Amino acid sequence: MGLFDHFRADKTSPVPEEKRKLKDFHPYDTGLPQQVLTLALEWGDRGIPERRECSRDQFLALLAGVPALRKTPGIPGPGESGEDHFTTLPLCATEVDRAACRTHLEKVFGITDKESMLVFCDKELRCHNNYLDFEGFWEGRPPFDPTPLTKDGPSFFTVARDFSAQFYPVVGHKGYLAWDISECMGHLRAGYACGLLTREEFDKLAGHWVIQAQIFENWVDYAVSLICGELYWDFRQGAKMPQLEQGLELWLRLTRQLLEENGAWGSGMWYVPPREKEYKLWASEMKEYLPDWQGPTGCFATDEITVAGKKVGWCYREKPSGEYPDSGWRFFSGEESEAYVNDPSHTSVYHLNTICNYDPDILPLLTAPYGTAYGRGEDGKFHTEPYTPPEEREGGH
Repeated sequence: MGLFDHFRADKTSPVPEEKRKLKDFHPYDTGLPQQVLTLALEWGDRGIPERRECSRDQFLALLAGVPALRKTPGIPGPGESGEDHFTTLPLCATEVDRAACRTHLEKVFGITDKESMLVFCDKELRCHNNYLDFEGFWEGRPPFDPTPLTKDGPSFFTVARDFSAQFYPVVGHKGYLAWDISECMGHLRAGYACGLLTREEFDKLAGHWVIQAQIFENWVDYAVSLICGELYWDFRQGAKMPQLEQGLELWLRLTRQLLEENGAWGSGMWYVPPREKEYKLWASEMKEYLPDWQGPTGCFATDEITVAGKKVGWCYREKPSGEYPDSGWRFFSGEESEAYVNDPSHTSVYHLNTICNYDPDILPLLTAPYGTAYGRGEDGKFHTEPYTPPEEREGGH
């Protein structure tokens, strides 16, 4: 029996309608997702703690809740640092402790400074990037041509994709993101504790994960993604079902410990970073719709779309000046008044892919030539509309 033969997809179960629309979707039948869901169901019955505001530092520490349960040489463990162990960033107490922590990071992970920390995290702790590639294939927006990977038969990419497919109904677009956040924050936490990272460096690197974490509704949501990511990580390392089930049991126990009423996550503490505008979507909620787009990617859209979350109701493409990477597209909900549009604070520059996330219906329009306009009809579909370019309106050419 091959390494992956015991993970067979269930060919006999009926396929739900929503799954029939997916492509290259062949989930393995391991029963693991159902066990992960017991966590969400358990806290759904008990009542998921509502969010309550906390400081940025507290949130940074909470994101590394599982790594904080581990004993890292030189860093005080859960029973050694008081009640605020999970809500404060640790510091090694002595030079001996700092040396012990640094030696651990170097021997186990090859991390000796900021640069090697970045290389390790970017290379090793990116399970969610794999998941986003898989999701692109399932949803019919493949990020690359898989042919070179499969010309000699099923590749590990195919096997990993099909293993991950079983978690898609559980985590959706959130995928394995919480695992990436948790592990990266755990390493950044250790790097800061022993002085490999300055406070400024730590804050800059950790800030990315604070924003990414906003896709999660609560700590239970975070825990589910975290466990699924750990199972995928173990699978990639060659774990078979007995090892995966043992790992699942361990991670369920760890996350339950944090989610308990007197646990770090059970408090519901959550931090939302300030933004220039209260956009409807966070960066981590975005999908890649334009992997093969050629040409400038900039466009303009009003707050009616990106803040209020309304669909595009009218759009046009004008010939850009050429000074900026401007695609020429301008997007409106169609409900803006003239005064609203004339106020520059209500319009911003975005990447085309960003607006596709707000309204994927615009995808078929994007290759239309300059001088084209579309309006959404009562049937919900876009129809071409008359459009006069600004230079012609102004100069009468």
